[in-house]
Amino acid sequence: MKRTDQERIAREIGRTQKKEAIRERRINDKTDGSVGGYAKALEDVFMWDDEAIYNVGDDSVLEILMDMKEALTDKDCEAALKRAIKRTKVKDRDTAFEEAMVVLSDA
Repeated sequence: MKRTDQERIAREIGRTQKKEAIRERRINDKTDGSVGGYAKALEDVFMWDDEAIYNVGDDSVLEILMDMKEALTDKDCEAALKRAIKRTKVKDRDTAFEEAMVVLSDA
């Protein structure tokens, strides 16, 4: 067997393993535990208009913040909060960030 044939077979095996891993992840339906994943989850839960975010103390937001506090470091929690608030494009970002940090510190 030539070296090129061996490399081709190795690539095919790698592809099938990758497809299997992706399929397993979809079956398990894991939530994204990264900073970006939590930021996206917070953005989906927030209710806002052009001025401010209104439901920082809501139960759904609190649940995500609690999960985030368990899974991430304090620095990453702040980064996820800032990213989620920035994605909303509200004018009053500081108030929402401070309220969320108070909720995080109380939890």
